[in-house]
Amino acid sequence: MNKRPDRRYLAGLVLTALLALSGCAPTIDLDARRSPSQTLAPLADNPLKTQLAAHIPPDESGFYLLQDGRSALAARLALAQRASRSLDVQYYLFNNDTTGKLVAAALLAAAERGVRVRLLIDDIDTAKKDLRLATLNSHPNIQVRLFNPFYTRSTNLLVKGWQALRESVRLNRRMHNKAFIADNQLGITGGRNIGDEYFDAHHDLAFVDLDVIAAGTIVDSLSQSFDQYWNSEAAVPVSALPITSGDIKLLDAIQFLHGYYEQQHEGDHGRALADADPLPALLSGKMPWQIARADLIVDPPEKILNQYKSPSRLLVGQLIGLWVDPTRRALIVSPYFVPGNTGMAYFEYWRSQGVRVDVLTNSYAASDVPIVHAGYANYRIPLLEAGVNLYELKPIAKPTGGRLRDLGRGSSRASLHAKTFVFDDEHVFIGSFNFDPRSAMLNTEMGLVIHSRELARQVTAIAQDAMRPERSYQPRLIIERMGSSTVKHLQWHDLDLDSERISDTEPETTPIQRVLLQILQALPIEEHL
Repeated sequence: MNKRPDRRYLAGLVLTALLALSGCAPTIDLDARRSPSQTLAPLADNPLKTQLAAHIPPDESGFYLLQDGRSALAARLALAQRASRSLDVQYYLFNNDTTGKLVAAALLAAAERGVRVRLLIDDIDTAKKDLRLATLNSHPNIQVRLFNPFYTRSTNLLVKGWQALRESVRLNRRMHNKAFIADNQLGITGGRNIGDEYFDAHHDLAFVDLDVIAAGTIVDSLSQSFDQYWNSEAAVPVSALPITSGDIKLLDAIQFLHGYYEQQHEGDHGRALADADPLPALLSGKMPWQIARADLIVDPPEKILNQYKSPSRLLVGQLIGLWVDPTRRALIVSPYFVPGNTGMAYFEYWRSQGVRVDVLTNSYAASDVPIVHAGYANYRIPLLEAGVNLYELKPIAKPTGGRLRDLGRGSSRASLHAKTFVFDDEHVFIGSFNFDPRSAMLNTEMGLVIHSRELARQVTAIAQDAMRPERSYQPRLIIERMGSSTVKHLQWHDLDLDSERISDTEPETTPIQRVLLQILQALPIEEHL
């Protein structure tokens, strides 16, 4: 009689197979030589420096909000086109879609003009892009580095999964920073990665996002932060990849991307980008810069390696050190919102001091990460009990008027991706930080705290437009008495075609989705969300 193999035997076979697959997969040289480099100081006759000097006083900083996706992409392309000495580019994601090709083409064109380009990308999504990155890196004026890379370079999901389990502590920590800096004179930071969905160019999804262009003295801080990450031991040169790319591939890439750029430039998309570009008006003085004091707060790159020693060095600790606690109102916009015990303590304290707290996040139907929404869902009732006002963005498929133009381009689904908050109508944070444990403790993040009443007014207007009942659901706490017990549950209120609606379940979700949410809510994984 044949005996079935026991589970330990099968597990051993699977483990052996995974080890064999991992052993056969190519690997990156984590000990590759890293040549340190620093930001290049602009020359005295730098065109950007000369143009900005006419509009931004010495030792001051200027800012301009990039709400619309097309203007945000156009501004990045314009910076690449206008750079004369250096481009420093740092992103969590750099997709190979229309937007990614346009940005890559602009970086290559700048390098062909003699501009030094440094491109730093987190390695979370580069496994299928090694050859493309190696090709860019083969240009004499372009250097590419991967942050916190996977040792094994394989697209096999089993191999990747095994490596993620084996090195879960390190690989679970990612560089979420976003920066695009030209000539150490102009920089863009905020919530957007490089990909169609962030710039109103995706057919199925539009992220509602927010960036800011920065000019003046604050750009030195952005450049210093880039240098720290670039020279970190967690940043590995692409030359360490087990792949090579020669002159022929580089020439092919230059010709292809140049042709692709010209084709897009001559089409409807290119014309729309040209019309949306804010740089000409900002540099000529036709549109004003908001002159204000600002602080860059950024996690140290050592956070990835779990080497930081003091919480005060982290972004959250730096924010606390700025002493910008609200006394009247706190407005928080975060697509992934999981306050945790510490966040709840702050909200409860602020409310006890009479501070109004408004939070805008994604509805379940709009969220692109349901497991994080489950973490948020566990806090809804405690937040409402504390007196916090919650607003959940709808997955709007059609324009409903107002200023949130990213919601009106015909995309099938909108999802909030902006990360911003306003304290007391005068302190504004814009950056990559989500109000969740992952941003606080695992990933590295960055952002600008701008001390400006005008920018606070603009960001508040954007958020309030999104919080309108036509655009967002407002969860409300319902308390019912059943005999000697009290039952608490939620209702979602909104307007549809000027008619008030009330729902007792997560709006625009199926029973299966709601069951899944309950299962996810029960999982003990909050610290990883």
